[in-house]
Amino acid sequence: MSRECDTDLKAGLAQALATISVPQSLFQFAEELPGKFDRGELELDGNPKIESQPIGSRRSKRQKIPVIFKGTAAAVILVVTFFAGVTMSPAFASLVRGVPGIDIAIDWLKHIREQDGVQTAMNHDYIPIDPVTMKRDGTIITISDIYLTEEELLFKSFIQTDSFDLTDESSPVSIWISPLNTLAGQGSTTSSSVITAADGSGKPVLHETYKYQLSDGVVKQFLVQGTELELEVTKRTFIDEGRRLDIQQMGIMKVSIQPDKLLHNKVLEPKQSLPIGDSDLKELSLEKLTIQPMTMNLILKGPEGWYYEFPRDDETAPYLKDDQGREYRYDPSGSGLLYYEGGQLQLPFSSSVYFEPNVRSLTLHIGSLRVGEFEPSEKLDLPLNGENPRTIHFKNKEIVIEGADYLPEGYLHLKIKKDSPEQKRLEGVSFGIAQEENLTEKFDNEGTEAYDAYRKKQREDMKSFHVNGFGIAEDNRKSEHLNVYIPAPKLDQYTLTLSRTGDSITVNRDYTVSLKP
Repeated sequence: MSRECDTDLKAGLAQALATISVPQSLFQFAEELPGKFDRGELELDGNPKIESQPIGSRRSKRQKIPVIFKGTAAAVILVVTFFAGVTMSPAFASLVRGVPGIDIAIDWLKHIREQDGVQTAMNHDYIPIDPVTMKRDGTIITISDIYLTEEELLFKSFIQTDSFDLTDESSPVSIWISPLNTLAGQGSTTSSSVITAADGSGKPVLHETYKYQLSDGVVKQFLVQGTELELEVTKRTFIDEGRRLDIQQMGIMKVSIQPDKLLHNKVLEPKQSLPIGDSDLKELSLEKLTIQPMTMNLILKGPEGWYYEFPRDDETAPYLKDDQGREYRYDPSGSGLLYYEGGQLQLPFSSSVYFEPNVRSLTLHIGSLRVGEFEPSEKLDLPLNGENPRTIHFKNKEIVIEGADYLPEGYLHLKIKKDSPEQKRLEGVSFGIAQEENLTEKFDNEGTEAYDAYRKKQREDMKSFHVNGFGIAEDNRKSEHLNVYIPAPKLDQYTLTLSRTGDSITVNRDYTVSLKP
């Protein structure tokens, strides 16, 4: 809560204490107050109920204050805060305290909710499903801001624990929360941060926001079968230098879902062309726009045989803007890639125009994207002892191979001419060989131990060669050329392949989509 709101609250409480009679039972009052607050039955100064104004609304600077009674009965504030506990609704809890079970600063919580669309939903009386808390062996986990839509399950987790250091990003231990029942879906965390508890203890609290994408019809099926969502909490530990993952179940958290919490999405299928202007990726198609209470999802479609991806944390990341001037940020799950069949890719955005009936259009801005092809588009014969240098024209690049040799570690080594002495990498191109062994089939026959040994050797070789990966041309040790290392058997001649890989395209275009028929 802001300082201005906090001042208003204190002033309102002081005024209310002088005007309202003491109820017969403080405990009954404490039980009833959260519900009265959410229904708008309590108003400042004891005035008759007027048109309801949601908490945190931007339309009025003055917050409505629940009526409190006079005299020593002010102690009921403490009764409400501590007696109601996790049973109070999130809307009321957002006014008087942080996350149930763990004390979270209200200012910080409101900021996070404004980023991910929860605050907007709450401002329009779309209150989250009641939070739940679990305590196990020195660990406290609260699930809050739970929303279920026709396409997504969204929630936040807040964790305090004594079993590992939450502030250590390199810790091999983590806690993961995933839905069971029919609501199990594809998803990940979309944001993560460590804050300090607001109770004065100084203990760290790990906050993570989860988003699970659900298949068509599973929410309807879930509500038919029952309304209790099960969330599995697991403790995951990487052992043996990260080669093995140990998963232990910590418990099941059960959340009661009310069917009336489900709002129906607004879905458009514009099939709109989005010109890109690249020689290979000439255009994308906007296939679908889903407007949900807290998020908006676009489904784009690209040409067969190509992949494309968008930056997420820089100034060229895509964004949506409505015709009122409000922007909605790109907020992907996990890596940000959620591919469907036929070159379709989902672009999720935080917050939504769902509650804004006057918005008539959205504009998608694409600053840049990276593209690549699934199969090589160039092949050429490369004798191991052939004449060099050799010039290759690939796409819009001129690549000069200055030398090739075979290393006893099991790699074909290429020397690529630099465009300038400072060049560190050849962007947008990857190399391979057509005769490369089918490692998948090989390790299926030899088992996981052989594969683990192979991967361990590759990691060691990458460190030895000073490279970030195989098949890419780069220089991390100030040599005269760029180096390419390709796993390969020793041959007199190779069929070298070239692919366009992760090539950055500057687009900087706006595409307006109408929301009205």
